[in-house]
Amino acid sequence: MTRLLLPALAIVAQATTFADGGTVQLRKEVGNLAITVFTSPAPLSVGRADISLLIQNRIGLEPVLDADVRVILHEEISNSEFQVDPTRMQAQNKLLYAAPVIFSKPGRWHLAVAVGRNGEKASVAGTFEVAPAPARAAAYAGYIAFPPVMIVLFAIRERLIRRKSRG
Repeated sequence: MTRLLLPALAIVAQATTFADGGTVQLRKEVGNLAITVFTSPAPLSVGRADISLLIQNRIGLEPVLDADVRVILHEEISNSEFQVDPTRMQAQNKLLYAAPVIFSKPGRWHLAVAVGRNGEKASVAGTFEVAPAPARAAAYAGYIAFPPVMIVLFAIRERLIRRKSRG
């Protein structure tokens, strides 16, 4: 049973992790570059989010670490629009370019990425859905459930240890 403790803890912790990477929203090859856009959390909803980009040479797929990146996000219905400039300094994984964003409205968002490097420019575009904000209690469900789950797992572990020492 103690073997199950670590996997259970990993599963619970995974739900609350917020870092670079996430769900692939777009991957396109243009010119000499391959551009992949990730968003997190998953599913993407109104509120704080992270946009990360992996930019690679098309041949060999080595990461490009010296590009200027600009992302423009535009919501279809309300015409809400904003721009972010992802950088490697903002990313935890220094192979990615990242920027925090706050989505104010749910709906279909258009994404336009412009990459400049050594006088060359490349751009890609795509769309993705942003869901309405989850109910406040649902947003904290992982935090609320964590203590009782850990107490139950601890109690089970203690019971097994006692049984083992008796027998």
